[in-house]
Amino acid sequence: MIRRANINDVDVITEIESRVFRHPWNKNQILQELKQENGKVVYVEIEEVIIGYIMIQTVKNESQILNIAIDLPFQHRGFGKKLLQHTLGELGVETDVFLEVRESNLPAIKLYSEFNFEEIGVREQYYSDGEDAIVMFKKAESYVLV
Repeated sequence: MIRRANINDVDVITEIESRVFRHPWNKNQILQELKQENGKVVYVEIEEVIIGYIMIQTVKNESQILNIAIDLPFQHRGFGKKLLQHTLGELGVETDVFLEVRESNLPAIKLYSEFNFEEIGVREQYYSDGEDAIVMFKKAESYVLV
């Protein structure tokens, strides 16, 4: 099941965040994201247990994927792919989508490439540990039709 998160999910999302990332968002940052009017946090669950989430912000026809994570025991089983596919489907074909990804996160880069995201730049020393971020972009399908 894929559902929209709310502030009651903050503890579970924070726990997953801290297990998955070397430099996780803190509970307050996640809570603020859950409260954003132009943002959305969606999670995937198995038997009512949250196993992953995606955070996005949308303004008009442009969205930014802020964060996506699948809890460690459930990684490499296609859940991230399903969550991203669901989210892009909800955004529709008229929405441009941007994201940043660590240059060392090859599995994520591969996943985004499968969904037609293209590298459009690099943000040098973007992350707190000095690692660069690759900026990726998926152009709205409605704009590429001729």
